Amino acid sequence: MAMCEDFPCCGHELGCCPDFDENGRQLNMVCVCGAKLPVNNPYSICNGCLRRGMEDEYEDFFDEDF
Repeated sequence: MAMCEDFPCCGHELGCCPDFDENGRQLNMVCVCGAKLPVNNPYSICNGCLRRGMEDEYEDFFDEDF
């Protein structure tokens, strides 16, 4: 499991530290589920986790019978 040089002070969750090249440039981001995302992605959470979060947040709304 790759971790930042200064883990846990880096602020990433365990296992969510991004990869870096030999020049120290960040190559990707890692979601809390372990999915690797492009470094220019607008969020550090993958679409699956975002969708699950939205479903959890609005769970009562979707359970209503219309």
